Amino acid sequence: MEFEGIIRKFRRNFERDGMAPEDIDKAFQQANTAHLHSLLEWVDLKTYTVPDSVVAFYEAYNPHYLPTLSGGIRLLNIESIKIENSSAVPSMYLLKFGLLTIATTIGGDAICLDLNSTNDSQLRVVIADQAFCSYNHDLKVVECVLVPDDIAEPYADDEPILLSYSLIKQCLPEIAPSFRAFLERLSHEAYETIEEGFLA
Repeated sequence: MEFEGIIRKFRRNFERDGMAPEDIDKAFQQANTAHLHSLLEWVDLKTYTVPDSVVAFYEAYNPHYLPTLSGGIRLLNIESIKIENSSAVPSMYLLKFGLLTIATTIGGDAICLDLNSTNDSQLRVVIADQAFCSYNHDLKVVECVLVPDDIAEPYADDEPILLSYSLIKQCLPEIAPSFRAFLERLSHEAYETIEEGFLA
């Protein structure tokens, strides 16, 4: 299986950190098929598709009662993915442009699969500051709040910078070139300072 080595590494980390053996055994579990299909159908309604390799991971290794991982990252299970992407900021706005949040940080930042960018069915993984975009109630639009100066420069001070996929590509840093690479780096604790490293 494609992810077996990564899961073994996670389990060794949990054992090292003193997690009880019975909790380690429960950390990754086979997905509830109905919940997985519900998530996939829900995402598909938004005209995006989750690649088979990502589906295979959640089918076999749906995160379950995981501790917060290195870098303060919380890897979401299927049920939490749907809740996060339907009700949390910025995830609920990013999903409309094909970014599916699969993890969050302690600081509330969103770690997303970019469903737009497929390279042999591999999706890049990006991180979005929790304050990256918000809903402007006066103008009834979703606007980008945290953007680099060179992107904001052409806009007037009172002109909203409307959220778009083009702006997402320019503003959100890539933290891994694929879902598998993200999991591998996470299991090797490569994101110890993820917020400072990518969002500072």
